[in-house]
Amino acid sequence: MPRCCAATLPQLGLLLLCAAWLLPGLVGHAPWKGGDGEHFVQLWRLLQGDVAPQAVSATPPLYYWVATATAWLTSPILALHDGARLASGVFIALALFFVARTARALYGAEAGWAAALTLLGCVGLLVRGHELNAYIAQFAAAAIMLYGLARLPQNARSGWVLGIGATLMLLAGGAAEAALILVLAGLLPLLLEDYRSAAARRALLLGVGLALAASAAWLAYLATQAIPFVRALNLQRWLGGDGLRPTYYPGILAWYAWPAWPLAAWGLYRSRRQWRTPGMVLPLGALVGLLGLYALAAHPGEEQGLILLLPLALLGAPGLFSLRRGAASALLWFALMLFGFIGLVFWVYWSAHDLGSPARLAARLTKLGMTGVGELRPWALALGLAVTLAWIVFLARVGRSPLRPILVWTASMTFIWALLMALFQAPLDRRLSYTSVGEELAARVPPADCLQTYRVRSQQRLLLTYHSGRQFAPADPGCSWLLVETRRREDAPRIPPGWVKQWEGARPGDRSDRFHLYARPRQ
Repeated sequence: MPRCCAATLPQLGLLLLCAAWLLPGLVGHAPWKGGDGEHFVQLWRLLQGDVAPQAVSATPPLYYWVATATAWLTSPILALHDGARLASGVFIALALFFVARTARALYGAEAGWAAALTLLGCVGLLVRGHELNAYIAQFAAAAIMLYGLARLPQNARSGWVLGIGATLMLLAGGAAEAALILVLAGLLPLLLEDYRSAAARRALLLGVGLALAASAAWLAYLATQAIPFVRALNLQRWLGGDGLRPTYYPGILAWYAWPAWPLAAWGLYRSRRQWRTPGMVLPLGALVGLLGLYALAAHPGEEQGLILLLPLALLGAPGLFSLRRGAASALLWFALMLFGFIGLVFWVYWSAHDLGSPARLAARLTKLGMTGVGELRPWALALGLAVTLAWIVFLARVGRSPLRPILVWTASMTFIWALLMALFQAPLDRRLSYTSVGEELAARVPPADCLQTYRVRSQQRLLLTYHSGRQFAPADPGCSWLLVETRRREDAPRIPPGWVKQWEGARPGDRSDRFHLYARPRQ
């Protein structure tokens, strides 16, 4: 085989692995309860009227702009929620590209794929990276800023990258993170000789100047639109709350950043005597600074901690190449045993769901609200078999290399996610979305009628509006239909005379939210 082709095939295989990680779960299901539904509601509110995204959402507009664009571009073939969710795939792909480029700049060409695979293998990224999640825009913007920092001593044009990354971070709601990374950029010349050159100083001034000019322009626009700075810059993350929780993010990193943090810890240990290098100071400074910043967060959450994965993946890349043989084998076999067992469990659950055997497990799934138990789905079976066969073939063909442990881990985690989506995406969609409730309302309420609501929360109301196509008017007593929501262990409220109950139900298996539909007889 020609040398160029031999070099291309491994690169193509790695790109296919990234695509196999990205695509399953991005399309083919309605907005799910939780973060996916919450961010879709923000986009839905934006699209319903001529409203600035900052006035609608607690998270500023970059993600919603891109989601609107991907939804519009794919509108001939995809539903609005599926097209919008592709924005997450776009931002994840950008983050992977720039974290790989950053690793190449800091550690050499061979470290690029190591950093990208380490990032892709982080457990915390798996679910958050496949849902509508406005914080993924911050994740990508931070990756761009870190690349600009890494290239400052090497290329004068890197100042443009740093400035553009800071601008995107500002629009993504990461004003505090952008300021932190720019402060780190200003401190690097004090620690590293490479950043003291005239070219590096010019690039740094260019990046900071561009960021400040963009910030001034954005703030001026916000002022002309009378949009509060606190909301537009997402500063409410540092205000209010029940008290600081400084240990929240260090506490979740044990599983959230696995296996990046053990590789990063090993890399730091191996380089402890050569710590004054860009490959050590830049990602370690970013990690320590971000942990210090997030210790002040009033409302910490998993999705906001995605940025922490970037410096850990960068620190883990060189650690992977110096990993002892025993540790590398342990990571590899842990991946095989863990994900092989999970895959077996998924197939047992598929048998219970589609074949009704084992019967006790099938009965349990029915009790949990899974629909279609006992009905064979040929397409799910075919896709599941294809995914499982692809994983087995990959394991049989993967060669020995320093990348092998993280490659097996990431590919095996990708296999589990793809298998879950192949076998259970449709049942999970019925279980986790409000589609079934919306269908019930659409079947009972005439299209021209409106629904008054009582105790129905904003997110649920908008999702039901989207799925049912019916008009909801929370405070309109003139509506001939009334929808009431009750929480767990709550009794149905007393309804004034004249209303007749037409339906009562919830999402399949949901025990926390229940809906009651009433109609007023027409005179």
